[in-house]
Amino acid sequence: MGNHGRFAFPIRAGLKAALLGLLLPFLSGCQIFGYIASTLPQPATPAKYTDLRGQSVAVMVWVTPGVKIEWPQMQLDLANSIQVRLEQAAHAKIHELEGTTFPHTATSIGTMQDNHPDWAFLTIDEIAPKLGVTRVIYIEIESFQTRADASVDLFRGSITGRMKEVHVENGHSIMAHSEDDLHNLFPAKGPDEGALNKTDYDMYRGTLKAFATSIGNLFVPHEEEE
Repeated sequence: MGNHGRFAFPIRAGLKAALLGLLLPFLSGCQIFGYIASTLPQPATPAKYTDLRGQSVAVMVWVTPGVKIEWPQMQLDLANSIQVRLEQAAHAKIHELEGTTFPHTATSIGTMQDNHPDWAFLTIDEIAPKLGVTRVIYIEIESFQTRADASVDLFRGSITGRMKEVHVENGHSIMAHSEDDLHNLFPAKGPDEGALNKTDYDMYRGTLKAFATSIGNLFVPHEEEE
């Protein structure tokens, strides 16, 4: 969540408090309690998966060859973006990631992948025990584009993929969770036909950030975007 999202509530709350002071003489008791309730912070959306707490975690991204040829840095950029979000939550002692460690950097995981091209022919269940951690978050990117379908002159970021979480115990892996058909657009509320005066890099950066946030939100309590 960017700075705008982080500070949006205090601003709105302050404004509502001022309005409440003006309106109190004109409201009935029930109306007052109803209005006060509406000014209180809404609870965060809970994490869907809560089994990273106290575990050692690795984040691995695989990008389909066609996408990787055009965007060779995507594998590293996305893995790093997801891991940084989770690390920040762990450092902030968010309950769901309290005590969670990340022994490998995104770069070191990427180097392992480069040094083991045979991993492209293995399942993540077979790879996970080789990483020396107890949890693996594995992302597969199937499609990515920075231009709208309507015209190559118009910009609209789009990414599609899936997430798998693997538990490793006593050298054996167990598929714990999976999320298929993950899809993000950037801008999320932009025109379907795309927009002018953008760049491919703008779309690349924004789309990966949106996707990484969606993955992080599976494991971290969060506020839903308005």
